[in-house]
Amino acid sequence: MYKKLLCWGALLYALTLPVQASVVVSISPAAPEISEGDSVGFSIDITGLDSSLALSSYELSVGFDPALLHFDSVIFGNQLDLAAQGQNFPSVTTEPGWVHLIEFSFDASTVLLEQQADNFTLANLYFTAIDSGISSLNLSLHSLADSETNLIDANSQGALVSITSAVPLPSGIWLFISGLGLLLRRQRVLQA
Repeated sequence: MYKKLLCWGALLYALTLPVQASVVVSISPAAPEISEGDSVGFSIDITGLDSSLALSSYELSVGFDPALLHFDSVIFGNQLDLAAQGQNFPSVTTEPGWVHLIEFSFDASTVLLEQQADNFTLANLYFTAIDSGISSLNLSLHSLADSETNLIDANSQGALVSITSAVPLPSGIWLFISGLGLLLRRQRVLQA
């Protein structure tokens, strides 16, 4: 009797839990290794949505090493303004070592569920490498909400970028090249 009640109780509890896809928000560099002075883009992507789960808002932060990278700009994705009314009002704020992104969609729930892609780019961040080393990019998810403004549980994945020193040509290389040119010219004169 107690075993049967316990089983029914467990089943009812399981049915009351929200069913959500395995949603993952990740950041990935366009190139995992760059040189000092180079620009690099990082794509912040979301995967695991489906026809019954759409994203309507998010708030996240990306941490980076400000001694190695300088934040330049952000370009937001287009999946939170599917009705193309320009009312999603994305926001970016920065502080040393952090970029904070917030975006809300004012599209109807049905529009988001029917038209939003299952996997898409939330934003692209652009940085300039200012010193050599390895910088991790840590992704902190503050909130994700579905088309009914319910919170979405999600996992996050950060990234690494390796920055190498720009290797200048030694000043003696030009002397070597000009000397080599003179030798080749002399050899041609002697052969003629």
